[in-house]
Formats: sequence, C-alpha cells, structure tokens
Amino acid sequence: MESRARASAEQFSTLLEFMDSHGHLAKPQPGAQGRLRADRLWQELADTLNSVGSGVRKTSDKWKKVWACWKSKTKKKALAIRRHASGTGGGPSCRLILTPLEARVVGVIGALAVEGHKIEEQGFEVIKPRR
Repeated sequence: MESRARASAEQFSTLLEFMDSHGHLAKPQPGAQGRLRADRLWQELADTLNSVGSGVRKTSDKWKKVWACWKSKTKKKALAIRRHASGTGGGPSCRLILTPLEARVVGVIGALAVEGHKIEEQGFEVIKPRR
C-alpha cells in the first residue's frame, strides 16, 4: 500500500500566501468564465507548489483537496477552542491552540466561517393576567 505523501511546511506556507492574495479563489466563481479563471489560478498554484524544492508533487485537483482539508480541520479546531472558552468553568483548561499558519488560515477564510452568524433569539412576550 502506498503511503500518503505530505506537503512540506514550505508548500503549506506558499499555499497560504497564494490564497491570501487570491482569496476569491476559495469561493465559487459565477458563470463559465469564473470557473475558467479559477481553474487557471489553481493550475498556476499547483505549478508553483510543485516547483518548491522540498515537498510533494500533486495535480491541481489534489491541491484543492489539500486546501479544503486544511480549512476544514482548522475550522473544527478553532470552533473547539471557541466552544471551550465560552463554556462554564471548573474543568481542565483547553490544551488546543492554533498554530501561526492555522491562525492565518482563519484570517483568509474569515472568522465568520468559524463563528457563524450571531442569532438573537426571539422570546415570547409575557402577558400578565388581568385582576
């Protein structure tokens, strides 16, 4: 069985820099032209990442998967940290912390992607009985 080749730290850093400067790439592009532009950018990114001296070579589709997995894992970790921080005290401290690269991922995808929208709950109006 073939072992899974892992991207190097330099490739992750390069991926993050590219996504930081091309943040719209992570979002669906409208229309056929948007899709073609996104495909060209992903191919450019794959070529850049594959030319990094250390690390692995992957197709643009595989690099998309790397980015999607990294975003997903980072969002889950950030959410776990946030949930622990908003919980009641008394338990052990949370040992999870975001690495500097993970913190930058959150910056690229936006805190809203992790925290979600704030929703105000609407309560029922209390009607006092007549006397």
